[in-house]
Amino acid sequence: MKANQLLLQNLLDVNPRTGVIKLHDKRMALISVEALGILRTDLINTLGKDRAKGFLMRYGWACGNKAGESLREEYEWKSIKELVLAGPSMHTLEGIVTVEPDVLEIDGDKLYFTGHWKNSFEVGNHIGEQGIDREGICWTLIGYASGYLTKVFGKEVVAYEKYCRGKGDSVCYFVAKTVAHSEEEHLKDLRYYKAESLQSVLEDMYMEIEQLNKDIVESEKVQNELTELFLEDKDINEITAMIGNILGRSIVIDHLTEVYSSYFECEEDRKTYDKWIKSGVVTNRYDGLFFESFSIRSHKVSLGRLTVIGDEKLDQREQLIINRALMVFTIQMYHQRKITESLWQRREDFFGELIENRIVDDALLNRQAAIFGFKPGEPNWLIAINVLPKEKRGDVLGFLTKKYSCLDVFTKDGYIVMIVPKNSNPNIEDYMSSILEEILVSLPDVKVYSGSGQLADTIQKMRISYLDATRLCDFVQLTYPMGSRHAAFKELEPMMMFLKGSDPQELIRFYSETIGELVEYDSENQGNLVITLKTYLDNNGNLQQTADELHLSIAGLRYRIERIESLSGIDLKTGAGRFECQLATKIYFALQVMSNIKN
Repeated sequence: MKANQLLLQNLLDVNPRTGVIKLHDKRMALISVEALGILRTDLINTLGKDRAKGFLMRYGWACGNKAGESLREEYEWKSIKELVLAGPSMHTLEGIVTVEPDVLEIDGDKLYFTGHWKNSFEVGNHIGEQGIDREGICWTLIGYASGYLTKVFGKEVVAYEKYCRGKGDSVCYFVAKTVAHSEEEHLKDLRYYKAESLQSVLEDMYMEIEQLNKDIVESEKVQNELTELFLEDKDINEITAMIGNILGRSIVIDHLTEVYSSYFECEEDRKTYDKWIKSGVVTNRYDGLFFESFSIRSHKVSLGRLTVIGDEKLDQREQLIINRALMVFTIQMYHQRKITESLWQRREDFFGELIENRIVDDALLNRQAAIFGFKPGEPNWLIAINVLPKEKRGDVLGFLTKKYSCLDVFTKDGYIVMIVPKNSNPNIEDYMSSILEEILVSLPDVKVYSGSGQLADTIQKMRISYLDATRLCDFVQLTYPMGSRHAAFKELEPMMMFLKGSDPQELIRFYSETIGELVEYDSENQGNLVITLKTYLDNNGNLQQTADELHLSIAGLRYRIERIESLSGIDLKTGAGRFECQLATKIYFALQVMSNIKN
């Protein structure tokens, strides 16, 4: 007997009077594929995917094993190879799947068999009900192939899907091997063929549900305790420590690179967390510890991140507790954010009244200043900061508020304003430089422009210092658009005094005659010749430094310099030519800033 001689009409015995269908004297039944699909879906929904997979693989194994026994006993086969190939033929005749054998190798007690499965009823049902999966889903077919080959070959055989349409592949392709010659990774499916009663499965599920109920009750108790701490106005560090103690794990709440609150079980956890942050690698495991992070959000606004550190992954109980804790942390951090924003707004309103000279009574001014911690007799510097892109301004403001909690930080007219007492920071240039560096380390994707005004030795002079700071902030943004910069008042004080004491019309005439052609060219062509000229002069004519700063090649920079000399008619190789252009560019940018302030 050969496998291709199996014909459905020769195999089945149908009694139309009794309705009994037999295959080799064994009763059969016609069952619709839709009914099998419903059964499959119900099993997954009721028992879970893993247990349903086990049931269906055992069902397929039993069908294949019985088919193998029937075919082996019913016919005299030409060879073991023909008996093996009869399995795919039988499976196809049953209407379950179309099997197309590919490779069949038999060597003593070793079997290697591969082929394609087409028109698998399991694929259509699974994708329609469950969607694309992460693994092969033709579980009944795998079981059938394993059961049939084990019966007819006389050695334990395991089949698996190398490719499956149910996990997004273009075809379903099976591989079957004797267990003794299979890789370890493919032997894990053997556990599904062990007998398991429905009663034992349901008992296991009941135990899981019982444990889940206990975990839910415990997590609710934890949430109530956390809520009590919040209502008692306890510090966020106390809540963090409580969660850490309950879980026996280290807990960190941070935002960007700033840690808001932390609880470490041991010093090693702290050191490993620091290394994990510095590495910048997004991973759930580092240096032998698991790092599981959860976002703290409210109204699509990121408030921070909660990270749990431990030797093992969070189990079901711990995840429930963390989810409850996240609710409390979200409420507390959102509440704190609103309080902070309210304080910022009150400071901004007070400062607006001060800048616009709406507070005329000195006694009232001093009283209101005291409310916000301003000491009327203490000299202060004012720093104005602008941020690009503008959407990142809130992140920078939050960072500065956290980092410099002892200072007054708020927003005014689109600027971030910092009030810095002279007593604590005598060198404002170095202080601004360190602020800029810290912002860029924490938020590398922003550009920051800042300026500090002249020292305000009274609260009334803070208005003048603020205006100077915003002018300088605009000045550095205009003149150094390629990267972050800062400037102090004393750096540009001579130019500011010169502009205030000169005839504006004469100054405009001078810069127009000197670099007017460059300004007009940039305006019409969206060019950068004026910026190129200023950068070139700031670097004392050093081509390499200028090219690096402007991100140009030397050849590209030379072309721009030649274009500048051609349009302006000035020789930049001479001292006089450079001086005229340097004075003209400073006047031009300073007038631009002063014009913006007036407007």
